Amino acid sequence: MYQAETGYPLEPAEKHKWYDFSGFTTRVEERMPSLDKSLDRYFDRYMDSIVQEWELITEPDLISMEGRLKRIAEELGRLEKGHAGLIERAIALDASLKEMGR
Repeated sequence: MYQAETGYPLEPAEKHKWYDFSGFTTRVEERMPSLDKSLDRYFDRYMDSIVQEWELITEPDLISMEGRLKRIAEELGRLEKGHAGLIERAIALDASLKEMGR
């Protein structure tokens, strides 16, 4: 904090006030142009177009894809079990055919 002098030396001491200038720098920084603020405004304004043009993935898309991946992984597990069962059946049928051919 800095003591602000009024320029009137005859004022009573209790009229001198202490001013806090910490808020002043914040207000100045908010009003000063900067690259970060320009980029923020640009992205805020054009984010939907950027996502579409660059084919970026959004969080809802990612959640949907994760669900699909989980279902596909479960289906692959079932198919692999079915494949193993089909191979066993094919081996059994092949053995049966060989016995019939004797």
